[in-house]
Order: sequence, then C-alpha cells, then structure tokens
Amino acid sequence: MYKYFAFISFQSSDAKEALWVQKAIESYRLPTAISRSKDLPRRMRPCFCYLNDINLSEELMDELKLRMEQSEYLIVVCSPRSAKSTFVNGGIDYFVNLGRRDHIVPLIVEGIPYSGDPETECFPEALRRHFPKNADPMLDHQILGVNINEEGAGSKNWKRRRAVLMVIARMLNLEFDNLWNREVRRRRRQRITIATLIIAVLCMIALTWHFSRSVDVNINLSEQTFANANLPAAEDASLTLFLENETKTLDSLTITQQVTFSNIPRRFIGKQVRCTLTASGYLPVDTTITLATAQTLPISRDEALYGNISFRLRGIPHPENHQLVISEHTIRPDADGAVSLSLPIEQQAQFYIVWLDGKALADTLFMPCGTDDVMLAN
Repeated sequence: MYKYFAFISFQSSDAKEALWVQKAIESYRLPTAISRSKDLPRRMRPCFCYLNDINLSEELMDELKLRMEQSEYLIVVCSPRSAKSTFVNGGIDYFVNLGRRDHIVPLIVEGIPYSGDPETECFPEALRRHFPKNADPMLDHQILGVNINEEGAGSKNWKRRRAVLMVIARMLNLEFDNLWNREVRRRRRQRITIATLIIAVLCMIALTWHFSRSVDVNINLSEQTFANANLPAAEDASLTLFLENETKTLDSLTITQQVTFSNIPRRFIGKQVRCTLTASGYLPVDTTITLATAQTLPISRDEALYGNISFRLRGIPHPENHQLVISEHTIRPDADGAVSLSLPIEQQAQFYIVWLDGKALADTLFMPCGTDDVMLAN
C-alpha cells in the first residue's frame, strides 16, 4: 500500500505546470462503473508535489527519497529545462532502482522527445537511457510521453483535459477512449444541465417581471336598470378594489363612465378580488370578481329612491273622496290623507306635479319623499 498515488518530478521553472497536473489528477473522479469493475479507487490522491511540501536543493535528499518510495507512480514533467536537471535525472534513476520502471509517465509541457537537440530535447538523459530509442526494433524501448499541448483538437483547456485523462489511463492501465468518451458525455450532460438551469433562471426572471409589472384595469360600470334621463347621474360614486393587504379606491366617479385603475400588479390578473361600489341613487355593490384588464361591473339604481311616493294630503275634508293624478297614475288618499304609490323605473323623476281633481297643486313633490312629507290642497 502506497501513501502517495504519484510523485510529480519537475524542474523549478515548470512548477506552475506541475501544480496544475497535481490538482487535475487529485480532483478527478473515476466513473463508478469502472471503479467497481476494475476494483480501483475513485480518487487518485494524494499526489506528492515537493514544491508544496518541503524546501529542497538540487540534490536528492533523504526525505525526498522516502516520499518517492511511498509513491506508486512517477510523473515526470518534461521540458528542455527539466531535461538538464540533475534532480529530475537522479529521481528517475532512483525510481527505476525501486523496481518501478513501468510506472513512469512523462508529461511533456514543452519541447520534443528524442530530438537529439539540447535546445528542444525535453526527455531527461536518465529517461532516454532507461527507455532508449533505436532504429533496430529489437533495441528500441522508447517511452511515449503525453503532450499537454498536442493531445487532440479543441481549446487549450480541452487538450489539457485529454492529457490528464491519458496520464490517468496509463497509470491505471485503462483504455483512454473509454475514459474520454465518458468524460465527453459527462461534459455534455453538464453543459445541458447548466443550460437548463440558465433557461430556468431566465424563465423565472421573465415570469417574475411579467407578474410583477403593473397593468391598467378598466372597469365598465354597466347599468342594468332602465336608463332614465329624468334621473340624475351619480357624481359621487366610489369604487374600491381589495388586493391582499392593499386597497385601491377611485372617488367622485360618474356612473356612466369607464373606470381605470392604474398600476395594478399583473399577478392579480385572473385572481378573485373583492370589489365594492357606493353611489347615491344606486344599490350598493359588494361582490367578488375575477380581475381582468377589461371587464364589466353590473350596477342597478335604487328604484325605491325616486319610485316610492309617500306623503299626506292636508287642507281638504274627506280626502278619500278626492282623486289624485301623479305621473299619469290615478290614486285616492285614505281617510287620513295618506298617499302611497310605487312607480316603475322608466316613469320615475326627481320631482312630480300632483293633480287634485284635475287641478295642479301649487306645491311640487320633490323626491325622495316619505310619510312625514305634507302637501296642501289649494
């Protein structure tokens, strides 16, 4: 059992790339199906990257040797600089002497392997010595490196991701295509999930804006009774909408007009709200309506206000023997002079001329009136 999954060997000028590959390998999760079928851990960590852990000179220190002994794999960060590094070369020799020659993975960050040119050669001399390149196939034992800049097509990050998976596949003796295809599918699902979340958020924002923005609500006050021009229009009508904890009221309305409530939150459209109306001469309204941007509210006159005529006739004996005519209706008072008459809405007026035995009374009967009102006979 090893303490470290991999030892990352590099020259100090390549520290940035070494730290990147350490983080990339440690953060990778092996697919569950592969982990179970191959009996492999899902996480490849920890990886030892000496820049993070100890301060070290170019000589291979005893502590560093111990860390290398505790590592199952050796990842060599290869560049023309590391190819000349005494430390990197010594580390390769030490790892080979541990019997783990086949557990070395070169990661090329710059340069050309086996180029023979000191300016471009990226494989350390120890690596070329243990894995020599030869024209004779029987003597050729060159090792393939993983190049973070050349693995596949696409963006820089995409190439680097492929390179990391190639390193992991080589260390775990897995098929790279299997890992990569799963990674592509995972990335595709991730993009779909992100896109779905973005769309959902945008939809929520749009819905929130749609239902929170204000609209105008137009209510047509529709009179259900006979439209009688002889009766006054109500100029002091008051219409109120009850919206949750808020009320909106419009006063001094004319019944025949269309009423507009401004700045009503759209979320109330289509909901049941309470609506009340009061107006002189009209029956009060207290009802529940389904709020819409344009709708009609039925209203009705109070037919009793100008239609129920009631008064007492004074000044003549035996009033029951006399005949009154009011708005073409003939009626006789009772013995006490009491007169009571109900007129349909279409015949109602604000005042009436009362005829007694064919002669108009001097007084005009103004509405509304009641039993305490008195009219004197001429």
